[in-house]
Amino acid sequence: MLKSENISEAIELEKSKAIRSQIIPQEVESFISTLCDTSSIVEVKLKRTGFQLYVKRSVEQKDLPAPLPYLPAVQPDNVNQVSHSNGSAAATPLAISPAKSSAGGIQRILDTASDEGLVILQSPKVGYFRRSRTIKGKRAPPSCKEKQEVKEGQVLCYIEQLGGEIPIESDVSGEVIKILREDGEPVGYGDALIAILPSFPGIKLQ
Repeated sequence: MLKSENISEAIELEKSKAIRSQIIPQEVESFISTLCDTSSIVEVKLKRTGFQLYVKRSVEQKDLPAPLPYLPAVQPDNVNQVSHSNGSAAATPLAISPAKSSAGGIQRILDTASDEGLVILQSPKVGYFRRSRTIKGKRAPPSCKEKQEVKEGQVLCYIEQLGGEIPIESDVSGEVIKILREDGEPVGYGDALIAILPSFPGIKLQ
């Protein structure tokens, strides 16, 4: 009886080995193909009932990701040179050219104000220059224009400060020669705002 059982177990074992020998090679081949084609894994161990697999492969240079190109840092002194060589426009300096010309124009007026008899209306506050006030969320027309005759005490502009608008009145009667600030431009205490040519009693401005 024992011999018969041993023979039966031997037969079952051989059948099991035969089945594994047919299934495992196909699974292994599919697994290795997938591993090599879709991943960059170099080493792997697989253990199943009655079966162990150890795979290690050497990765060639072509399988490795290409290194990122090295670009040297561009020095500030070379920015213009690089832009010209690429055919693009030269880098714009931080300082804005129109602001320089505007400041220069204001300075020329201030330099000649005493010789030409101009009165310079100055800012009594720090804030933003406004040519008109805001009414119900809408900007009103400008309070004055160049070449306009104004009276002493007339509101010519506003200084916006902390959400409020402070009216700036003219010190003299006369003609507005030049509005020296753009609407919304920040101004400081004592900055020139408007140049006025004062009028005198009995003399009409031409």
